Amino acid sequence: MSRPAVLQGRSLRRKEKGRLVWWGWLCLGGGLLALSWLLWRLCGAYPLVSVGVRRVSHWMGTGLSRVFGLLPVPLSEWVVGAGVLGPLFWLAATLCRRQWRKAGRGLCKLIFCLCAAILWFVFFYGVHHTAPPLTEKLNLEVAPYSQDQLEAFVDYAVAQVNLLAGQVPRQGEDCDFGSFRELAKLADQEYAQLAERYPVYDRMRPGLVKRSLVGGRIMSLADLAGYYFPFTGESVVSSDVVQTHIPFDIAHELAHGLGIGPEAECNFSAFLACSGSADLRLQYSGWLCAYVYANNGLYAMDPAASSQRTAALCDLARHDLWVLNENLRRFEGPLNNAGSAVNDALIKATGQPDGVASYGKVADLLLAWFYWEHR
Repeated sequence: MSRPAVLQGRSLRRKEKGRLVWWGWLCLGGGLLALSWLLWRLCGAYPLVSVGVRRVSHWMGTGLSRVFGLLPVPLSEWVVGAGVLGPLFWLAATLCRRQWRKAGRGLCKLIFCLCAAILWFVFFYGVHHTAPPLTEKLNLEVAPYSQDQLEAFVDYAVAQVNLLAGQVPRQGEDCDFGSFRELAKLADQEYAQLAERYPVYDRMRPGLVKRSLVGGRIMSLADLAGYYFPFTGESVVSSDVVQTHIPFDIAHELAHGLGIGPEAECNFSAFLACSGSADLRLQYSGWLCAYVYANNGLYAMDPAASSQRTAALCDLARHDLWVLNENLRRFEGPLNNAGSAVNDALIKATGQPDGVASYGKVADLLLAWFYWEHR
């Protein structure tokens, strides 16, 4: 027995209405994606637009950071878990029950949410990569450097590391820098003092950097020491970071919260904040990281010269680097390589063609600062 014509008509109208809803979500998502692209292009092509958008973005992002900074734990970890894993599990369960229409509607909504997230990411983080180079704001001139110049800086960094290595708090041979929150407060204070010399850092203060609670191991497997989460304005450092690098990584992520986008510029900002501190822990962290980046650059030029500088380090500093390398070695493997590849792609998507290698570009800034300070 066939269905009545009235019921068939209602069923057809319901299907047509469902298709319209699906297309509506997809069209809205496409509009948000187009708006993201337009915002990125306008900020990249017109400096005045970039200045205005970046100011609004920083003001709103700082507000988010201060609000969510009241929480003692990083909300970002729970947002990622609920916002990514939750919908995926729901979609998989719906498909297993063969509820095709429901799964289709849900997928269209997920696509819309993804497009909205891309727009949010571009506005609160991506636009900061369209700012003029930090060297221009600091009046530093970056020029190609010779091996002799790089060796001179590495020698100076070795001297600073050796001077500080025996003065920082330790338990036995291992560094013990104490409370993470105390270090985060110190880093924030250093940027406030740094702003007196460099106006580029004279901005609204974001919330304190937080330490990862449940995502530290995942971050290490993904080859991440920390991240800035533009959806909540939080800066987070992995719980697996070794003691010597905690202050530097805190200062790096705090630089993102201050509206600095490129990774090399955040590394250089972290060096300025740490090396200029009166606190020996921050000083040592800044100079040890500067040594690592600069000596890696020297190794690419002349492995023998790099090895000579490594041999010139004191026993305590060499022990600290051994601890660092052993910690990194724990997470080597396919997952680490995959995570590094994802991070590389994300960094390149923000307009940094060197990807993860852009972290090491800080050597150019370090030498420009060194020869400007010591001319």
